[in-house]
Amino acid sequence: MNRSKVILILIIIGILLNLFFGYLRTNKQEEEKKKMLTLEEYLDKSEHEWFLTGKKKYTVQAMMVSKETSFHNDLEAVDYTVNDDGETVILKGMAGEMWTSPLDKVTETYTKPDGTQISIDDFSRKDAYIDIVTIPKTDSNFAMFVPIGISVTVETASGDILHTNLDNAGHKNGDYLICRVDENGDPDLNNVWVLNGELFPEYYDTTNMR
Repeated sequence: MNRSKVILILIIIGILLNLFFGYLRTNKQEEEKKKMLTLEEYLDKSEHEWFLTGKKKYTVQAMMVSKETSFHNDLEAVDYTVNDDGETVILKGMAGEMWTSPLDKVTETYTKPDGTQISIDDFSRKDAYIDIVTIPKTDSNFAMFVPIGISVTVETASGDILHTNLDNAGHKNGDYLICRVDENGDPDLNNVWVLNGELFPEYYDTTNMR
């Protein structure tokens, strides 16, 4: 076989390989697009179901600020800006993740380490964290597993946009959607949020995990 035929064959093989790998890349991109789901789409298509859970007893930190303060939650890839409004509390979890909550929800969900009730007076020293402890509750919430390959977009009741299984952090086998139990004993879909899969067993009861 002369040299020109060998070169022609190599060129043809190269073209075929490019077409083949291009096809694989296109399929992978399409597959990734299919895995970006809204909450409604995931609830409709998922083989996973809601299961009852409840908060464990654990310690986090909380503070109010004296001026406009911005921060980034690395686990959820969400940016927050908080003002000195006498209402918004910044919380810092066990992995250093930060989020916000209104004071009335904090007083409902947490106590001081000695078990006494939290009040606004406990935040009189601004820009300084205090330790607070969750009030453990059985079967107060529902949770649903989202496997690592699926990113579900959730808008919380407070307007934050959260996503499961982003590439910015580890997630173990996947993240969890969480909501409260409504008055009928069903999942309250009016306020769903996301919890990283690495942290879920630390924060919530896993007895009924599916």
